[in-house]
Amino acid sequence: MSRRRILLQLAAGLAIAVTALWLTYRSLDLDGLSGVLAGADWAALLLVLPFLALSYVLRIMQWQVLLSPIRRVGFSCAAPPLLAGFMVNSIMPARLGEFVRALLLSRRTGVPRASSLATVALSRVFDGLTLTAMSLGAVAAFWDTLDSPIRSGLMLAGAGYVALLAFVVALWVWRGRACSLAVRPLRAAGFARAADGLERILMSFAEGLAVLRSLRELAAVAALAVLVWASLALSVVPVFLALSLPFRWYYPVLVLILAAFGMLVPTPAGTGTVHAALTAVMPALTVLSTPQAGALALVFHASQFLPIIAAGIVAALHEGLRARDVVESGSDTGPPGH
Repeated sequence: MSRRRILLQLAAGLAIAVTALWLTYRSLDLDGLSGVLAGADWAALLLVLPFLALSYVLRIMQWQVLLSPIRRVGFSCAAPPLLAGFMVNSIMPARLGEFVRALLLSRRTGVPRASSLATVALSRVFDGLTLTAMSLGAVAAFWDTLDSPIRSGLMLAGAGYVALLAFVVALWVWRGRACSLAVRPLRAAGFARAADGLERILMSFAEGLAVLRSLRELAAVAALAVLVWASLALSVVPVFLALSLPFRWYYPVLVLILAAFGMLVPTPAGTGTVHAALTAVMPALTVLSTPQAGALALVFHASQFLPIIAAGIVAALHEGLRARDVVESGSDTGPPGH
């Protein structure tokens, strides 16, 4: 990936972030927002840090399990690349932090970058599955208030989640046979070229799943993913306490779900888009007012991303990461020296 392209994407992301922030807060009751922030107990936000730190400890442990079939990597070796990678993801576009993580781990251990990237992709899949399960659980809390069409849609989404989970297990167990079966409808419809392309993608993913040699490793990765997101949900609770906001047990899960949707738009650390998602949707699904949701968005976003950016900068300096490395890591995923 060229430096010019990265700079253009960064500029576009910043423009989207500024626009989203302006659109989100321009029509907000600023007096109400200021009142919520003025009454905040800022010391309570320190309670965010232990749970947030625990989530990253668990992520490192999960990465160790994913890497173990390739090479045993110690916690102290895996931690700096992961933290630096999350920092880069928070400030740069195109998920460059994933490539940076692979680069730094390769420097430390000699693990091929492509193999490392496969494990990172796997961890993201388990993140997605876990967040989907949490979403369905949270929605069940206000199921009775939903219209019938929305309920039907959510039931279909739940069935889709179960089907996707079953397909991932099938890919892990049967690999080639499962890939061939998945693309058979496309071949039957005469779309042979599309079927070939999809089969290659599925085979690549199946090969990544193959690094998990046993059901025990698969279960460990899944359990750690659940614990990561549980820790993140707990890290949101102090934000509600600090701002004296109304609270229900499922509110932190809603915050994480909406933040994940906001992060789909490529802005630095989801700035602006996360705020827009939380401010627009939380009042519709909870008893929070719009000013309260706006304050929640500001404080939640800062409490989640500033610590990892700070920790990631320390890790990047420790690893000798340079700006040129960030650019080059996105265009070279081969083993060191290639």
